[in-house]
Amino acid sequence: MSFSSIMALVHYNGHIFKDQQMSSIYVSKISSYVELNNYMTLSFLKQTILNLFIASYGKSYTLDLCYRYPVTMDDFNISYRSMIIEYDYDVPTVISYAKRYEAHVQFEIMAFIREYNHTPTNMIWELMEKQLDDSLNIE
Repeated sequence: MSFSSIMALVHYNGHIFKDQQMSSIYVSKISSYVELNNYMTLSFLKQTILNLFIASYGKSYTLDLCYRYPVTMDDFNISYRSMIIEYDYDVPTVISYAKRYEAHVQFEIMAFIREYNHTPTNMIWELMEKQLDDSLNIE
């Protein structure tokens, strides 16, 4: 696999809308460009995007990524669909697909970033046990 990179417009915590043709439209108040390459792992890609938008100050975040890709093109219209980027092998696949259409469309990613809740597992089990006891009226 040869090295390949591409610039992507990354949308931060925006919305994905569908138009009449069921084409995906990405809208966000904040966006920025990032350079991606086909040797990136998913965790490195997520960390790169997280660093772009968030100064974490010791906090943990979860990050879900979707990308928008063209499915049909004609002289006047381009229809898009959205796919989730979930695995390491998705990154080079997404980049090679985006490179194919680079001359015609902007490569776009939607990043959904949320602060991670650090509730210890034993607290979760204690809470669930209490809820079960309450529902069974056990004291």
